[in-house]
Amino acid sequence: MKTPEMIAIIVVAVIATAELICLFIFSKHTGKSYPLCTVIPVLAADTELSERLEYLSSIIEDGSLIADTILLIDYGGSAEQIQLCSEFCDRYHSAELITVQDIEANLKNMI
Repeated sequence: MKTPEMIAIIVVAVIATAELICLFIFSKHTGKSYPLCTVIPVLAADTELSERLEYLSSIIEDGSLIADTILLIDYGGSAEQIQLCSEFCDRYHSAELITVQDIEANLKNMI
C-alpha cells in the first residue's frame, strides 16, 4: 500500500474509534434519565386486579419492566384489594400504595 492510502485508513480508524467512544461511553454519563412510572388504579369494581399484579410481578422478575416506580392508587378499593396491594408493595420495593390525596406530593418527589 502507498503512504497516502495508509494515512487515510489510519485517519478513518481514529475517527471511527472516537465516534464509538462518544456514542457508548460519554452519552451514558451526560444523558438525562427521566423517571418512568406505572400507575394502577385500585377500584372496588375491578375484578382483574390480582391478574394485573401477577402480570406486573412476572415482568418485574424477568427484568423487562422499564418503569422505575409502580404506583397503586386507591380509588376506594375493597379491603381485600388493599391487602393484596400491600402484599405486592412489600414484595417489590419499587411499588407504592397511595391514596388519591397523595398523588401530587408523590409525583413531585419522583421528579
